[in-house]
Amino acid sequence: MAENMTAGTAGETMVAETIHVTEARIACDGGGGPLGHPRVWLTLGTDGEIICPYCSRRYVRSTGGDDD
Repeated sequence: MAENMTAGTAGETMVAETIHVTEARIACDGGGGPLGHPRVWLTLGTDGEIICPYCSRRYVRSTGGDDD
């Protein structure tokens, strides 16, 4: 599940995309293609989240859900 970056009226901040993950170590390439960035491996912090230094995507550990 992801929330896309949205802009509001003047003076409001941009809301970065939030991606819910189940693993503590993830790879981010900014979505790939010509608008992406080099693939980087990120490890979630003790608070269960991390922000990509290239594209500002926010990765958050999901709680609950289906465990197969």
